[in-house]
Amino acid sequence: MAQRVAFRYSPGNSCLHRWDARCKFLGLLLVTATLIQIEMKWFILDSALFLGLLLLSRLSIKSFLRDLWSWMIFLLILFLVQVGFTPGTPMPELPWAPVSREGLRIGGLTFFRWVLLLSYASLFTAVTRPRELQDALAWVLKPVPFIPERRVGLMVSLFLRFFSLILDQAEEVRSAIRSRLGDRSRNPLRRAKFLVLPVLRRSLSGAEEVTLALAARGYRDDIPLQVPSLPLLQMLPVFCLIVFFLVIALRVI
Repeated sequence: MAQRVAFRYSPGNSCLHRWDARCKFLGLLLVTATLIQIEMKWFILDSALFLGLLLLSRLSIKSFLRDLWSWMIFLLILFLVQVGFTPGTPMPELPWAPVSREGLRIGGLTFFRWVLLLSYASLFTAVTRPRELQDALAWVLKPVPFIPERRVGLMVSLFLRFFSLILDQAEEVRSAIRSRLGDRSRNPLRRAKFLVLPVLRRSLSGAEEVTLALAARGYRDDIPLQVPSLPLLQMLPVFCLIVFFLVIALRVI
């Protein structure tokens, strides 16, 4: 099995692991709200905050960097699209390239933003149990009318579970292909077939097993949600984070 941290729960006993999942989710929403703007000060602040939280979580920094590196192709494509399609002042240093100063700036900020978003999402799922995540989402969506909060929470937790499981299955299939010298084939379609078909078959089989397990346990959406009350002490870091962000926002303005 692949030793991954991104989008999977990593058991631990740190203060972040013990923190209430609802407070962690509210904190994640606050940080995400600060990443909407394009001020470099906010990006640097969120980066420093993430490094501090990563140290508090006692997770492997090396594993985080390795998982983040797997997203680099997607991030680089996003960066190149922003650079190539953003109009602005041409760069005399690169007369042969159709890029502008505004494109480089917006592309760099977009790249930075997505790196932070993926990092915070990975950290959140690494320190939050799937059941706690399900209950936190249901608790947040409960006041919203016409939304089945239990179903949404279950679907999100199952999606994260299957996403990490598919990554592990893909790594297992790659190891099996390499052990049989299948990676030496120069035909990309043949290599893709040997990878995609086994992973797809395992994914469909796993989804069917989960569906039968839910039906066998009598899953229903109309069962009242039983979530304990949120202790005020658990909300204290969220209040501190709100005050801190407000102070920084007032100084920036």
